[in-house]
Amino acid sequence: MKMKWMALMLAAYTPLALAQEVVIFGDSLSDVGQKGWADRADKHVHLKASYLKADGSENLLYGEHVAQALGGNPKAAFPLDAAAAPGTNYAHSGGVVVGSNSSANMALNERVALDKQIDAYLASGKANPDHLHILWGGGNDMAAILTDAAGKIANPAEAQALVLQRTAETAAVSGAQWQRLQAAGVDLVVAPDVPNVLYTPEIFDQFAGAFANRVYDQIRSTGALGSGIAASGAKRTIERSYRNRIGNAAASQQNNLNDFHNQRAEVLDLVVEDLWAATPPFPVNWRYSTYGEMFDDNGVSKDSIKTQLTSTYDTFANAATQGTELLNSQTTQALNQQGGNVVRLAVNQLFTDMLSDPAKYGFSNTSGRACNQATASVLCGEGLSGANTQAANANPDNLLFADSFHPGPKAHRIMADYLLSTLRAPVDMGGLSVTARQNGEAAWDFVREDSNRLRGVQTGRTLDAVAAYQHSSNDAGGHTVYAGGKARLNPNWQLGVVFSRQEQDRQFGHTRINAKTNSLTSTLRYDAPQWWLGGMVQLNDSDYQTRRSIRLGQADLTQTGETGGTSFGAGVFGGYEWQWGQTKVAALGDLMLLSGKVKGFGERDGGATQMQFGKQSYTSVRSGLGAEAAHRMGDWQPYANLRWVRDWKNHQDPIEAGMNGSRFSLAAPQADRSWLSTRLGVQWQPQNSPWRAFGQLGRDFGRDGGGTSVQLGVGARF
Repeated sequence: MKMKWMALMLAAYTPLALAQEVVIFGDSLSDVGQKGWADRADKHVHLKASYLKADGSENLLYGEHVAQALGGNPKAAFPLDAAAAPGTNYAHSGGVVVGSNSSANMALNERVALDKQIDAYLASGKANPDHLHILWGGGNDMAAILTDAAGKIANPAEAQALVLQRTAETAAVSGAQWQRLQAAGVDLVVAPDVPNVLYTPEIFDQFAGAFANRVYDQIRSTGALGSGIAASGAKRTIERSYRNRIGNAAASQQNNLNDFHNQRAEVLDLVVEDLWAATPPFPVNWRYSTYGEMFDDNGVSKDSIKTQLTSTYDTFANAATQGTELLNSQTTQALNQQGGNVVRLAVNQLFTDMLSDPAKYGFSNTSGRACNQATASVLCGEGLSGANTQAANANPDNLLFADSFHPGPKAHRIMADYLLSTLRAPVDMGGLSVTARQNGEAAWDFVREDSNRLRGVQTGRTLDAVAAYQHSSNDAGGHTVYAGGKARLNPNWQLGVVFSRQEQDRQFGHTRINAKTNSLTSTLRYDAPQWWLGGMVQLNDSDYQTRRSIRLGQADLTQTGETGGTSFGAGVFGGYEWQWGQTKVAALGDLMLLSGKVKGFGERDGGATQMQFGKQSYTSVRSGLGAEAAHRMGDWQPYANLRWVRDWKNHQDPIEAGMNGSRFSLAAPQADRSWLSTRLGVQWQPQNSPWRAFGQLGRDFGRDGGGTSVQLGVGARF
């Protein structure tokens, strides 16, 4: 079912479907196993940041899902098997935007630097612009920056200056990397932002470790007899308590973001309780039966420790959040300064969305991790045995995190869906201009056809009023009401004005568009005995409501928006008629110009999937050639109409979309260039009555959304 959804998503998306390969630069979130790390004899790894399935096979990362959906090769650019064909995934675990942010790993493998990954890609010359390029780094840079800043916690001003300088440097290098890819021929890049490392279990592990070290230092600093032994014992107690408490947290359930934060606060609270109740080692236990007694004797209360610990965590959490937001905003600015098409996926917001409503996305736990070991270790392999997992009795896929730093396979699938749905969105929104064109053409067709119905009926100076209703079965269907009148100025000249109100409900990909269009069409025609020629001008004003459906994993989301548009049309039509008794056959021709725009707008439902869409301008020049046959039988006149319609100039600018502070544009979907339009109808027109009525069935063959239409109308002559 999942692959069917992806196939349907991409089937109508020609620009993306042509991107046969996915080229990825990044870190362990994207690394599928590159040659280099395996050269280290001290490591036994399967080289992917995701645990194995129960059958021993590997779960897929987001990039592999995307590549498979596009029919590309998701393999590593430097495969472990020397005989294997290289792929286009250049990402390396430990990858950093700025090489100096990972100096230790750089000594082992220089390709952890994204610049080196890009060097390897461009070594053969120009990039292939038809491929989908993903540039995703910064997570490890952010972790390194926060770690270095934490070392300067005693001097907040110095720590803040370090964060500002290092994030600005990282952002600038990201911009330069995008500039290199553009210079090599890349037109569009997917550049996700960095999720807040605060959410990862590893950051919380580090905070708990820092607390244990701080308690150790405080006890040692007293200089009391046995203080060193007491300090070591307290540190071990905190570490053991934390492991137990965080293990219990992995088996608990979180329903929202508050549960996530409350779970962490509870773990810290219980660690302090465990420390307070623990017995110090010999010889300290001669004097104090618990650590609580020792702290109380030194004037340190349990509540003050808890308050200080919570306050320190809040400060740390705010620093991590602000640092992530700073890096993301600076990187967005640096990428935008280079121009081009930047798809800035809001992955940071996506993780917030998942933490805020985990059940919607298929998670029951957001604070624990499936594997105690790093996911790359074979120890975290088949079946996730109890020795190597903190969720041995649960389905590991229900946990957001695979290990202490990497999201699990379900989150990777969600990220792949997010990427694909974002690229699909502007193409679906091209349906706005398609709907606008078809609504203008529908009003033009009615006015032209009804004008022809009165040929040979009106004589002298008369006035004819008309009202009609039309139902269209295309997609979810549409309804149109027409009302107007035509004045016969003399036997040759006819002037008409028709107002119409159309409401169409159309489906384009995963976006439903409801359009309400008011049209005012005026015609002037000349009738000769065997031929006629007319002209038309038209004004259209439309209101649109959009409802975009997004499936991320098992989560069904919607984004809604509203916009409007206007268009102007002008055209000519004519025909030549032959008559044999009560039978008439006419050759028909028409030419129409329609030009308009749809206003830009933004979706309004919030979250990571919210997007903005730019103004759409379009121009269409459409002709029709065909014939109509009619036969009068008393008061009834059945007729059949067949026209070949050709759109000679169907121009639309690329559709611009925005997300997370950046913008990109994609080519508008290719509209139908020609189709066959058919009409079967009957008109009732008594010889000596001012009344008339008509009914008509219509269908366009070879046209997307061409559906069947049913039209009923009445008219009266005065």
